[in-house]
Amino acid sequence: MEELKERFLSLYKQYITREGADELFSWLISSDFFDAPASTRYHGSYPGGLLQHSLNVYDCLMEEIKLSNMSDTYSEETAAIVSLLHDVCKVNFYKKGKRNVKENGQWVAKEIFEIDEKFPCGHGEKSVIILQSFLKLSAEEIYAIRAHMGGFDVSVKGGDYFIGKIFERCPLALLLHIADMKATYLLEG
Repeated sequence: MEELKERFLSLYKQYITREGADELFSWLISSDFFDAPASTRYHGSYPGGLLQHSLNVYDCLMEEIKLSNMSDTYSEETAAIVSLLHDVCKVNFYKKGKRNVKENGQWVAKEIFEIDEKFPCGHGEKSVIILQSFLKLSAEEIYAIRAHMGGFDVSVKGGDYFIGKIFERCPLALLLHIADMKATYLLEG
């Protein structure tokens, strides 16, 4: 995990340089970002899973941007912000708990992660709100982070069509969604 943290910090310092980046960096360092899971029981449901997932999304997004011939369209900073920080909504979001599970016919208490939501305002939108409290995001960065869940976003399940509208308007949003799905389902299983 230490190598992953060093890589994340290096990418952050190299590419994310706009006003407010240092304050955001300090906030990340003081948070549980580097130790948090990416989920409670799906991909990255282990300490450091959020860090691993964020780096995987970065790698996948850089690949998708290159494959789409859009390397000249999006800056390294924009790519780093939307990929490395798309899930900051998960900072200080989980707590450790226990669940009884059956192993070899015996019930045993297993340590798990549980959601401990203190700022309930959605997923992508929460990441945007947190980031905007430190950095001025461009419209495309907002669209990409807000829509990165694609069809898994709860508003889509409720019948809202805004994700498709964002994908039509902002190729970066679609590329981030694809990168997130590749990282989640192909790299992290």
